[in-house]
Amino acid sequence: MQQTWLQTLGMAMIILALICLVLGRTIPRISPEVSALLLQTGTENLTRMIEELGVRSACVYLPSSLTQGKPQALIPLHTNPALPRITTPLPRRLIVRYGSHPDDVGLLVSTLGSAAISLLDSVPGDTPAEMESALTRLLSGTLGVADGTRVTYHENRIEVEIRNPRFQDDAGWCQQCLGGPMASMVATIVAEARDKPVTIKHEERRGDKCLIELEVLA
Repeated sequence: MQQTWLQTLGMAMIILALICLVLGRTIPRISPEVSALLLQTGTENLTRMIEELGVRSACVYLPSSLTQGKPQALIPLHTNPALPRITTPLPRRLIVRYGSHPDDVGLLVSTLGSAAISLLDSVPGDTPAEMESALTRLLSGTLGVADGTRVTYHENRIEVEIRNPRFQDDAGWCQQCLGGPMASMVATIVAEARDKPVTIKHEERRGDKCLIELEVLA
């Protein structure tokens, strides 16, 4: 026991044991496979409901200040030439009325972004650099579904470039209304950061990049 190398080995083993104990507590209680099943089930149910209603209108992502809780997406049940302008908080219900016109009725639903935003330590500020930092932390650091992001502002238009996305899009009926998984998370975070409704104007895969264009509504 008087040998230095043996003492060093003992100290190293103690440090490794402490690290293993700390890492063991960080393992989620629900396995990734179970999480994938829950996501698939929720997406399928939402898709069937939208298909049965015959809804084709694009949704509007709302910040938590307009939903009395967490950020959600409003899917208008009727396609109107103009996007709905939400200025007052909506009730916490599935079917809501958002205007004075008889057709101003929609579905207020939670999306992938509604859950993903809770993984951020705080809501990002209203600057391209802060938005880019928050998206990179979420998509690259926490979720590991991309290598990085780049955010550009053009007045009420925001362009987001995601490098090497690793989230499989399902070009189904639900995606026509809510957008892809990446676009949903980005739109939710932008709406919460700007504290204004946001809609997805365009999204596409171009090589190893995912390009998303958003519009911030007044």
